[in-house]
This record gives sequence, C-alpha cells and structure tokens, in this order.
Amino acid sequence: MTRRFTAPAITLTLAMALVAPLAAPVAAQETQLSGTVAEVFGTQMVLTTSDGRLLVTLPEGTAAPAPGTALTLTGTRTGDTFAAATLSAGTAAPVADEATLPAPLRGLGLSDIRTRRDDDGDVYLYARTATGWLRAEARGDRLHEVQGDGAGLPPDLIAAMLPAPARDEPRLTEIARMTEIEVDDDGEISVEGFAADGMRIEMEFARDGVLQGFERETDDRRSMTEAAARDRLAALGYRDVGFVERGGRHVTAIATNPSGDVVEVRLDDQGRVERERLWLN
Repeated sequence: MTRRFTAPAITLTLAMALVAPLAAPVAAQETQLSGTVAEVFGTQMVLTTSDGRLLVTLPEGTAAPAPGTALTLTGTRTGDTFAAATLSAGTAAPVADEATLPAPLRGLGLSDIRTRRDDDGDVYLYARTATGWLRAEARGDRLHEVQGDGAGLPPDLIAAMLPAPARDEPRLTEIARMTEIEVDDDGEISVEGFAADGMRIEMEFARDGVLQGFERETDDRRSMTEAAARDRLAALGYRDVGFVERGGRHVTAIATNPSGDVVEVRLDDQGRVERERLWLN
C-alpha cells in the first residue's frame, strides 16, 4: 500500500527536521522566550531563538504572525517544542530621561539610559558614559551600587558617592581604575578596582569614610576578556552591546539580541550562551 502525504504534511515534516531531535524526553517547564518567526504552518511555527530553533504551537484562536516577526512568548517548553500561552511583539527596554535619575548620576553626560524596576521598588539601570558603560542599582535617590567597565567609573560619580575621608585616604590612590562602589543598608561602603599593574584591590569604609579594610590580590578570573566577549556577542548576532561585567568564569552583558529585544545575556568561559533574559520595565 502506497502512503500519500499532502503538501502541508511534508512541509511540516521538513520543519521538524530543522529542530534538533532530543535524545530522551525532557520535562516540560514554564518559561519565557523571545525570537523571530522563521516559518509558519497553520497553528504552528518555527521560531529562531538565541540558542536554536523551536517548534511553537500557537495559542488557540491566535492568528499566525508573518515570518520575520520578532516575538516574546510565555508558555510551556518541552525539549525543542513550545506550547505558547501568550505572545506579543518584541519589546525594547524603556529609555529614561536624565532628570529621573538619582542625583549622583545627573550631570555626567550619560546617554543610552535604560531602566528596569523590580517588585520591591529597586531600579536597575545602565547607561553609556564618555569612556564606557555603567550599571547601577538604586531606590529613589539613593544608589546602592554602581559598576563601570571600560575606563571605570567617572571621577565625578566617585566623588559624589564617597565621603571626604574616603576620598582623602592615601591608599585609595593605588586604584588606577575604579570599577565598583557598593553602599549597604548601614551606610558602609565597599570599593573595588584595579591597580596600574593589574592587581585587584578591594577596600572597605565605615559610613563616615574611615578605612576599615584593604586587600590587594592577583586578578585570577577565568572568564573571557571584555573585548573578546564583545567580539563573541557580535559573532552570535547580538548588537548594541552595552555594559559588560566579567565574573569568575562567565561574562554578563546588556545587548540587543537577534530578535530585536534588549536582553541580559551571559556567556561561559568558552563563549557559549548560558542564559538570556529580557530587560523589561
């Protein structure tokens, strides 16, 4: 007996072949993802994401979007298939006005300012400085933490966040490039940066600026360099790469993914994408 296939069935079979097969069943999980529509087959479509292609079943009664559409979806993922519960057009992070920033960040000439607010009222933001990028966490007018890449934090921001005794501390001059200032709930201040010879320096100050601790050590991080991470992200199709933070064995960056969404993306020490999440308000 000869089995006949209709054209749509053959096309759908070919589409499924483009999605990598699973070696074993994978448990379903609720998740959110973003990507670009590659092909549409009735109530299903192939979505191209940062970590491959997924076969997506559309929510009941939803019209199929056109190929090339950037989408954000929520639903249930099982291996390389996805049952969508909701979908919407790709979302960019909101652009903030400098007047809405905490006082220490105003007047620094920041541009490309992006913000995200969490349920506790904390605001996370990143912005371009004259020499690189910075990332900050704030509540109201109070900065909890600022981090800088490139040439480090702007001098005016350092002056605004550190009390006079800390700024006058002789050992502070050993930091040629300051990369982080953190202020805890008790007002105590942690400072991190790098000496001219590449040694990593950490300093602790009381809320009045009196030095409480000093540590100098070799920078033993195994993650990609900032320059290598930017090149790798470009090769993966990311653009507008902003703030880049090096960890011990991974790099985290803010960038626009191939689907047009502003995301926080993490690369492992081999340059593979470990995680991507939308940067939403």
